[in-house]
Amino acid sequence: MRKNTFQSKADRLTGAQNSSGIEGDIPSNTNNDCHRVLWQAKQAWEGLDNYRRRRTRCRNYTFGNQWNDIITLPDGRAISEEQYLKEQGKVPLKNNMIRKLVKNVVGQFRSVQTQPVCIARDRREQSLSELLSSTLQYVHQHNHLWEIDGRTLEEFLISGSCFHKVSYGHRRGKGDVWVDEISPARIFFNKMEDSRLWDCTLIGELHDIPIADLLSNFARGSRERAVALREIYSRVSEENLHAHYDNLSGERLDNLDFFMPGDERMCRVIEVWRYESRERIKCHDTLTGEYYKEELSHLPAIEAENRRRITEAATAGIPAEHIALIDTEWFIDHFWYYRFFSPLGDVLAEGETPYWHGEHPYTFKLYPLIDGEIHSFVEDIIDQQRYINRLITLVDFIMGSSAKGVLLFPENQIPDGMSIEDIADEWTRYNGVILFKPRAGEALPQQISMNATNIGAYELLKLQMQLLENISGVHGAMQGETPRGGTPASLYNQQRQNAEVNLIDMFETFKCFRESRDTKILKVIQQYYDERYREMSNEKYDEGNPRYTPDDVRNAELDVAITESTSSPAYRTASNEFLLELFRMGRISLETLLENGTFPFADRLLQSVEREHNATPE
Repeated sequence: MRKNTFQSKADRLTGAQNSSGIEGDIPSNTNNDCHRVLWQAKQAWEGLDNYRRRRTRCRNYTFGNQWNDIITLPDGRAISEEQYLKEQGKVPLKNNMIRKLVKNVVGQFRSVQTQPVCIARDRREQSLSELLSSTLQYVHQHNHLWEIDGRTLEEFLISGSCFHKVSYGHRRGKGDVWVDEISPARIFFNKMEDSRLWDCTLIGELHDIPIADLLSNFARGSRERAVALREIYSRVSEENLHAHYDNLSGERLDNLDFFMPGDERMCRVIEVWRYESRERIKCHDTLTGEYYKEELSHLPAIEAENRRRITEAATAGIPAEHIALIDTEWFIDHFWYYRFFSPLGDVLAEGETPYWHGEHPYTFKLYPLIDGEIHSFVEDIIDQQRYINRLITLVDFIMGSSAKGVLLFPENQIPDGMSIEDIADEWTRYNGVILFKPRAGEALPQQISMNATNIGAYELLKLQMQLLENISGVHGAMQGETPRGGTPASLYNQQRQNAEVNLIDMFETFKCFRESRDTKILKVIQQYYDERYREMSNEKYDEGNPRYTPDDVRNAELDVAITESTSSPAYRTASNEFLLELFRMGRISLETLLENGTFPFADRLLQSVEREHNATPE
């Protein structure tokens, strides 16, 4: 990613994020529209209320809380389905099939380990792309992104959305690129219809942090600023918020959801990124060849500089057409601007994006985003899960209330000297005998055992199980179920491949999310890394592998692709077979084979070969 040539001459757009991912620059002034921006963020938060409730419902169904939907009774009471069943004398049973399907899809993802690879657009920079590929894979390792991606895919299946935040800062004793998984319960954004999310103009996050972290992040070494921040948050209470925002909304509880943290020991910080525009001047200094942009208020200073150059050139006798001036052009500049608010509307930090990629630090994906709507994998199969639960509860209730071995013993047939209790004990005893004299024309004792469950419930249950697989696309072959006897292996593999086709759309969408995130990671690496990336790659400097400077890395145009990891068993086996074939053909030496192969004993054997070679006299 090449550095933006239109940077502010005063270098206003540089900066870094600290360990919590929160900007720490103290604003020099307060914009008049800060409260309007905060109110827009509040409206965006409220607009996602239905999305958050649907996500909570899908999460509950995924992890077994499947009788928590609220129903309204004829008497007007609103209670959960679980409470209603208990009042009816039934046991709310469940057979959680959704969790099994979600785990299967996540297992399919984890079964093929992948890694990001940088691809240079200029083939002459191919060695540079390999260098940055190693650096990008290092960021993946120290952020444990393979584990995070597995959990993020699970969230993507549950809610149809996923969010990561890429920042640079100091954590765990070092400054590096960090990737955080953001809960959808804390995020807010504007309404979008473009599936690529290019129409995003507002995005933000709710932070709950201790007061010590708040002062560390925003005081920036100023004790006076720390005292002022502590005073701001000492006034944050439910009463003050109600009085402060009473003119904005009549629903106090909604304000508390957005402005007040759930834990009273935490401080709420509202992070808002908004796509804004401003009148600016595009400048080209023909004397130095520098391109930059300036605020409109700096135009008089630029004109004064041009007049000074004209005067000096006239004194030196330089023709007017040869005078190097600063060319200016008015334009509308678009940029991302961040603000961190306290619940009372105080601006804790603000500024333009410090990143060269010119965007906000978030990477997210909404699925499928047709007409602005989100529908998840779990949401599609909730109805089948509900019907399965209803059927097994119904079968259990019928079986519990049906007659099972009931004895009908006529009263006039009770033998002399025996009570009905004695008859019951003798009836259930092994080899029991009851002696009585039957009367002609009278009914004899009989035992009734009714199969009252044969009302089609099992057929309906089987149908719903089949519908669950058909709708989700995760069929038996994909779940690893044992095939029927006589099923050919080719047919079973074909069934498995056909089942995987149903999930390709979701996997490709998630792959697009990962590529977008890794591209943003790469740009942050190019901006902030110095020559450390060379040490991480463990490559030697030689004539065929030149030493690159940080400027070379920053000016490279690279793309990111997700490919199968070299650590997978299939990849290692194929690469080792290829190297062994070259070794048998005599095209490579033993040292080359051991250096490039992935044999478990390669390093130790290579050291032994080198020792023998050094010990051999020439």
